Amino acid sequence: MGHTTPSPTPRIRTAALLVAVEGLAIAAFGVLDLLDLHRDRVVLAVVTSLFFFAYASLLLASARGLWRLQVWVRAPIAFTQLIQLGIAWNLRDASPALSGVLAVTAAVVLWGTLSPGTSTLLREVDEAAHDSPS
Repeated sequence: MGHTTPSPTPRIRTAALLVAVEGLAIAAFGVLDLLDLHRDRVVLAVVTSLFFFAYASLLLASARGLWRLQVWVRAPIAFTQLIQLGIAWNLRDASPALSGVLAVTAAVVLWGTLSPGTSTLLREVDEAAHDSPS
């Protein structure tokens, strides 16, 4: 019989979009670091920018994977959101507004990625992919 691929739920779409926005923001930081290039810190600026671009690529690939209901994305997304919660905690006194945005965003992404409904859907999609003949 015909097999239909489920579509992402609104909570998964929200989490994927937020992760994509985070990835674009990190890439923007990489560009800004390159634009602020000074003669005495060329190597540092280039290496930092390369790190930002690699990290942004991981986030964007994870957002795409989550949108496509791929199971592998949960680990890198959860890891990056836990780091983001730590950054939010460290910024709580210096920049309460930014801290709040980072914390709320990370919480929403973790909820959208790790909630029981998402887990069930991803498990079903993964099992269907393994059961289907190649």
